[in-house]
Amino acid sequence: MLFRSVRTAVTVYVIQDELHVGLVLPMRGGYVEFGFGDWEWFARAQDRWYHVFATVLVPTPGTLARREHAVDSAAALQEALPWVRLQPITVDYARAEALRARLAAQFAARESEAVYRTGLRMQFVPWDRSYWFGDNCATAVVEWLRELDCTASWVPLLLNVSVVAH
Repeated sequence: MLFRSVRTAVTVYVIQDELHVGLVLPMRGGYVEFGFGDWEWFARAQDRWYHVFATVLVPTPGTLARREHAVDSAAALQEALPWVRLQPITVDYARAEALRARLAAQFAARESEAVYRTGLRMQFVPWDRSYWFGDNCATAVVEWLRELDCTASWVPLLLNVSVVAH
């Protein structure tokens, strides 16, 4: 865990698997994960191999993803998602709560258009942001981490997010 000197500390998690990076924030009753992706690929399950080129090479409509985790600890979160890597980061509670509230409001503004993918246990809403190689899930997570006062960067080909505590 990266330790940061903050008034009231809370742990958030960068969540990564082979194809996606997201951010997990604490909330009452567990955690909420947010992510960014291509609307057709991620939300509408148009994820056959031959769609990948159009998805990453040209800007396409984006989606904001949301998934709740009703668990009470990092160990339980990891147990619920054994295929992902969780990177814990200690941040200021007020910043984490402000980011969670902002993303939740952004999601709620388009909730009437939400799509739910049962296999992923995720909800998706259209986002006015375009998705492509130059602006993908890792880019969004790095921006959110910067809102949490973290120094973060990413490697495009690997979708690998690196975080440094201040």
